[in-house]
Amino acid sequence: MQYNPSFVALRPILSDADKSYLHGLSGRYALERFLTDARNHEEMLVDFVYTSAKIEGNTYDRIDTDNLLRLGVTAGGKRYSDAIMLINLREGFRKVMGIEPGMPLDPDYLGGLHKIVTKDLLPAHEQGIVRSSAVRIGASSYTPIADPARLHTEMKFALQKANHYFDPFEQAIYLHCNLAYLQYFRDGNKRTARLMQTAALVRGGVLPLFFQDTLIDKYQRATVGYYETGEYSPYVSFFKENYGLVMDRFLGQDTPFPREAAYLPTSSGV
Repeated sequence: MQYNPSFVALRPILSDADKSYLHGLSGRYALERFLTDARNHEEMLVDFVYTSAKIEGNTYDRIDTDNLLRLGVTAGGKRYSDAIMLINLREGFRKVMGIEPGMPLDPDYLGGLHKIVTKDLLPAHEQGIVRSSAVRIGASSYTPIADPARLHTEMKFALQKANHYFDPFEQAIYLHCNLAYLQYFRDGNKRTARLMQTAALVRGGVLPLFFQDTLIDKYQRATVGYYETGEYSPYVSFFKENYGLVMDRFLGQDTPFPREAAYLPTSSGV
């Protein structure tokens, strides 16, 4: 199964009901509130790093991750590269959380994020640079593009198309799915794609998605499903479920507040 350029083309990703639901959730805990809440910010930074690394097979647990990021203490018996991955993800998270509203998500920004993610994990000449060799995707029949020149052309095309999505949720999902699909770099593509997704949400003024480790399998299946079908719906379903869980946690509710039905437009369209 080869790369299909039509997947990256401009097309609707979210329905009006999806947008109403996600913006309704985001309005319950403003991004500005999160950015000024030092304790919550630090806790969620650790969670973001831990879960993003766990998706990649990192062996650090939540406590070990916390000790490393807060105290600089490495876990005994763990791979040194696992500690480096976690530290790099922390720096990547800090970078995207500081993005300014008008800052472009362009090839330079993408390459800069990749350099942070792969520092001391890839040779310097492969950090932030298009790969020059073929890659394979585990658990999928999809074969990414191998030609560097075409990879670069497709990457620029995807970033340009992302700018046509004015809803931050839609833009974020587009960037994640298509950058992961392209596999522009030799390694670290999904980590970089998740950070680009975060950057798009923060730049758009909404709370980012903090991945829940209970939904890792659903995330992985949705991502691989996009590689093979070009269908956004499984990833949209994952995103909405995960975003709802994040809001439950932020608001400290034992009983989750009403889900999508509470945000569907009325018959009057209001």
